[in-house]
Amino acid sequence: MFPYLRGYDFGKVQFLQDGFNVGFKLQYRGLRQYRESVNLKSAKDNIEVLRRKISHEISMGRIAGPFISAPFENLQISPLGLVPKKEPNEFRLIHHLSFPDGSSINDGIAPEDVSVKYQTVSDAIGLIKYFGKGALMAKTDIENAFRIIPIHPQDHNLLGMKVGEHYYYDKVLPMGCSISCRLFEEFSTALHWVLQNKLQTAGVTHVLDDFLFVAPKNSNKCQTDLENFLNLCKQVCIPIKHSKTVLPCTTITFLGIELDSIRMQARLPNDKLVKIRNLLASFQQKAKVTLRELQSLIGLLNFACSVITPGRPFLRRLIDLTRGLTKPNHHVRLNREAKADIRAWLHFIQSYNGVTLFLSDIWESSARLHFYTDASGIGFGAVLGTKWFFRKWSKDFESFHITIKELFPIVLAVQLWGNYLQNKCVLFHCDNSAVVAVLTSHTSKDSTIMKLVRKLVIKSLQLNFMFRAEHIMGKRNVLADHLSRLQVDSFRLLAPQMDNEATPIPDNLLTI
Repeated sequence: MFPYLRGYDFGKVQFLQDGFNVGFKLQYRGLRQYRESVNLKSAKDNIEVLRRKISHEISMGRIAGPFISAPFENLQISPLGLVPKKEPNEFRLIHHLSFPDGSSINDGIAPEDVSVKYQTVSDAIGLIKYFGKGALMAKTDIENAFRIIPIHPQDHNLLGMKVGEHYYYDKVLPMGCSISCRLFEEFSTALHWVLQNKLQTAGVTHVLDDFLFVAPKNSNKCQTDLENFLNLCKQVCIPIKHSKTVLPCTTITFLGIELDSIRMQARLPNDKLVKIRNLLASFQQKAKVTLRELQSLIGLLNFACSVITPGRPFLRRLIDLTRGLTKPNHHVRLNREAKADIRAWLHFIQSYNGVTLFLSDIWESSARLHFYTDASGIGFGAVLGTKWFFRKWSKDFESFHITIKELFPIVLAVQLWGNYLQNKCVLFHCDNSAVVAVLTSHTSKDSTIMKLVRKLVIKSLQLNFMFRAEHIMGKRNVLADHLSRLQVDSFRLLAPQMDNEATPIPDNLLTI
C-alpha cells in the first residue's frame, strides 16, 4: 500500500509503516504486572462458541496459544465476553479491557491518545446533495477490520486471556481496547486519501471499515470507484466482507440510516424509532436513572440526530448530567430542566415518522427571508415576506424582562409561519445580544426562557429547519420596530406591499 501513499503526510506514513512492519503500540502507561480475571458470564454460558472463536483466531495467526503456563511473567489477563450479532446464533468476541475499574488496560491509556473524529451521515448526505437527485451510491466493508492491525510485541503481555486452564494472548488489535478505533481510523483515513488522490474518487466517505461511494446518475463512475477500491484492497491484501458489498443504487443504508437520492430523504429504522419512544416514555416516570440508562438514551437520540439534525444542540443538557460520573450503575437525578427536555423530545418523536428531507446548504438570513421581529415596552410585532402581526402586551407579560419579550415574537412567528422555514437553515437577525446568545446555545438558566426555547426547538424538529442567530443594529429593524410600538399606520406607509390584514394569532399561542 505504501507506494500509493507518496504525497501523504510524512509523519502519518512513517507511523503506519512502522506499525505494519513491527506492530502498533497501545500507548499504555500503567503498571505491567501479572493479573488474572474471570471471563464474563456470556463467555461461560457459551463455552463451545468461545473455544471455536479462539481456535479460529489461532488458525488465522491472530492469537497465540494455548500455553499451559503464562507466556509472560507480567501477563495481564482480562475477561473475555461474547456479544450477540444481528444474525441468529452469531457472536462477536470481545476482550473486556476496561476491567478492573481503576487499574484496567484502558485505564492506562490516556484519553488524548484515544480521541478520534469520524466522518458522519451528514458527510454522506453532503455528497448526495453535491451529485444531485438520483445520485448513485455503493458501499463495502473491510472484513474483521481491527484484526488486520498488528500489535507491537512489547504490548502482547497486556492482551492476555485464559480459557479453562490454558493461556493465550492477542497479537492484533482487539475489540474492547480504547485505542482500537483511533488506530484503525488512522489506517482507513490513509485509504480514503489514496482513493481521492491516486484513484480519482471524488465521492467517497468512510467511518472506520465502512466505505460509501457516491457519483452522478446515469454514469459508470460509482461502479468504477467501487471496483477500484476492491482491486486496491485485493492488491494490498485487505480482506473485504463481500456479503455487505452493495452495488450502485439510489437507496442505501449507511451507518444504520437509509439514504434515498431520488426522494432526497434520510430515514430512521422503525425499530430504533420505537425504542426511542419507549425509552423516553419510561424516563418520564422516573426521578432517577442510572448512568448506563442515561447514556443509552443519549446514544439513541444522538443516532436519531443523524437524521433529525436540528435536535443535536438540544442534547446538551442531558449530556451535561453525565459529566463527572464514571460508574455505569451510579444514579443520576433527573432535574426539572432534564425532565422538560425529555417531554419535548417525546412530544416530537410521538408523531415523527422517521423520514426527513435533506436540509438546504444555504443559510437563509432574516434579510433574505424578509423575517424580522421586535419587542418594546408596550407590544411586539413581526414580519415575514408580506405577512405581519402585532399585539399589545397582556398583563401576564408586564413583569417579564426584555429578553423574554424579545424572544417571544420569534417563537410566535415560527409557530405561525413555520411552513415557510421548512427544510431550511435559518439565520435569525436580532438586535438583542442576550436573545442571540440563547438562540445560538439553545439553552438558558432562566426557566421561562427555556419554555420558549423548547417550543422553538420542537417546531424546528417538526419542520426540519436549523437555526442560529446574529446580532444586528436596531436601526435595521424598522418595520418590526413600528409594529412593536403599535404604530400600524406608519408601518403601512413604509411597506404598502404588505398583506392588507395582520395574521390572526390564536389565543393559545399568546401564553408561555
